[in-house]
Amino acid sequence: MQFKSKLGTALIQLGFMVYAVSIIYPFVWMFLNSFKTGPEFYQNIWSLPEQWRWSNYSKAWNETGLGSYFLNSVYVTGVGSALAVLSAATSSYVVAKYKFPGSNIIFFFAVSTFLIPSVGSLAALYKLMIDLSLFNSHIGLLVLYSAGLSMNFIILYGFFKGVSWEYAEAAYMDGANDWQIFFRIMLPMAKPGIAAVGLVTMIGIWNDYFLPYIFLQDKKLFTISVGLYDLVLKQQYAADWTTLFAALTLSTIPILIVYFFLQDRLISGLTTGGLKG
Repeated sequence: MQFKSKLGTALIQLGFMVYAVSIIYPFVWMFLNSFKTGPEFYQNIWSLPEQWRWSNYSKAWNETGLGSYFLNSVYVTGVGSALAVLSAATSSYVVAKYKFPGSNIIFFFAVSTFLIPSVGSLAALYKLMIDLSLFNSHIGLLVLYSAGLSMNFIILYGFFKGVSWEYAEAAYMDGANDWQIFFRIMLPMAKPGIAAVGLVTMIGIWNDYFLPYIFLQDKKLFTISVGLYDLVLKQQYAADWTTLFAALTLSTIPILIVYFFLQDRLISGLTTGGLKG
């Protein structure tokens, strides 16, 4: 019986290792090939680079427009994540801690956004953005990102629901107002959830292709996901795969760095929010 248990554990661990390798290997392959010349890549796509050509990275940054796409994504991701987290935090806090007519309706609306396909509302959203003069602008994207509730709302709702209201009552007695209680007491107590939601939102916005592709037309405004797709399309006319691999590698670095330093907060934040909810 003990042997079967150990065998089962070993098989599960082996399965996870195979899965991890299948995920990591394409990135390693792309990274290694990003240092090759074109002829060297076509000669053997599986070999190590004969020379590590960092010039592919400078070419990808300067000659393909990647630098502009990268900076656009940094701006949209940074501001969009901050607005999305603030929007979800304020709305979830109000619904979790204040009793007023319609609070249950707001909660139901936030949760039900999971059930609405984004494509189904695309036509109406497209027309709305044009009518509001937000089409083909970063401001329009920021509005869309900040208005999304769904999972962010649910996670932070669980956090605020688990925080005792006695802290707020003590603050009221000391003369604090509602905004001071939220920003100075409740929000700091929800730091694990804020960190988790912020990281997930940041990754989602950085990798988002759908909204920038639909609502941005000017190439100068393209985010990195749309810009990379534009680079892929150009390969059918003048293939330069090693430069493309360098561009793809550069696009993954910011999220890898952020996730590497904040992964513990992400896991603890999501699990704590789930337990409190």
